[in-house]
Amino acid sequence: RPPKVTTTKIRIVIRSFENPFFEKNHFWGLTRYTRKIGLPESRVLYTVLRSPHIDKKSREQFEMEIKKQFLVIKTETHELRKKFFRLKRRARIFGAQYEIRLSCKTRSDKGKLQRLLRSKILALTLSSTRTTFYIDCLIILEIYFK
Repeated sequence: RPPKVTTTKIRIVIRSFENPFFEKNHFWGLTRYTRKIGLPESRVLYTVLRSPHIDKKSREQFEMEIKKQFLVIKTETHELRKKFFRLKRRARIFGAQYEIRLSCKTRSDKGKLQRLLRSKILALTLSSTRTTFYIDCLIILEIYFK
């Protein structure tokens, strides 16, 4: 038998003014199935006139740097809820904004899924062989496929 491929992923985008992975923030408990990808930093410069007089050329510059990290955690479908709530409870990064996306790929009958989604009035984009579900649909499909 070929090894089972994990097709359920938790994707996290972290935005911060400082590096979000200092030593104090290594409480995530990152597993070996986690990939940490650095995204490009953005830098914005603001120039302000210091003098109240228009003719004075005294200026001051301020900069704002935003650092980003992208985490991909591979997991099994039955562990998804447990890992999501563990991340929600333990992932307290102060001074950072993070966005968590859950995705699950499946190879099921497309017709049954379309009928189910029409009955629940959900809008999804179905690809030809695989379907990507986000957190809104995971609970419905879990009930449907039990």
